[in-house]
Amino acid sequence: MRTRIAPCRSRIRAAAGVTLLILLSCGLCGLVAFQWYRDADLRMQIADRNQQIQKLDEQKHEVEAAGKRVEEELRRVEQFRERLAAEGRTNKAELSRANRDLLEMKAKWNQATQQGAAYKTAYDKMASDIKAQNEGMKKLNEAYLNALAVHKDTVEKYKKLAGDCEDLNNRYLKLFDQAEKLQQALNAQSADKK
Repeated sequence: MRTRIAPCRSRIRAAAGVTLLILLSCGLCGLVAFQWYRDADLRMQIADRNQQIQKLDEQKHEVEAAGKRVEEELRRVEQFRERLAAEGRTNKAELSRANRDLLEMKAKWNQATQQGAAYKTAYDKMASDIKAQNEGMKKLNEAYLNALAVHKDTVEKYKKLAGDCEDLNNRYLKLFDQAEKLQQALNAQSADKK
C-alpha cells in the first residue's frame, strides 16, 4: 500500500509543482505584460514632455527675439528722443536769433519810417519854396531823389524782411505776439520822445 501512495503523492507533488510553475510563468508573463504596458505609457509621457520642452524652447527663443526687437526699438526711440531734444535746443536758439533779427528789423523799419517822414517834410518844404528858389529846388530835388532811392532800397529790404517775418509768423505765432508787444512799447517810447 505504501508503494501506491508514494507514487501517487509524487505525482500529486509533480502536478502541483508543474501547476505552480505554470502559475508562476503566467504571473511572470502578466508582470512582463504590465511592465511593457507601463513602459510604453512612460515612453509616451516622455515623448509628450520632450515635445512640451521643445515648444517651451521655441517660445523662449521667440520671447528672447521679441525682447531683442523691443530693446532695439527702445534704443531707436531713445536716439530719436535725443535727436528731437537736440533739434528743440537748436530751434530755441534759432528762434532767439530770429527774435533778435526781428527786433532789429523793426527798429530799422521805424528808423526808415521816420526817415521817410523827414524826407516827406523836406519835400513839402521844398515844394513851398519852389517859387522863390529854383536853384535850391534842384539841389533839394537831387537830395530827395537820393533819399527816395535809399528809402526804396530800405522798403525793398523791409519787404524781403517782411516776407521772412511772415514765414517766421507762420511757424512761430508766439514770436509775433511778443514782437507786437515790443512794437507797442517802441511806439509808446517814440510818442514819449516826441
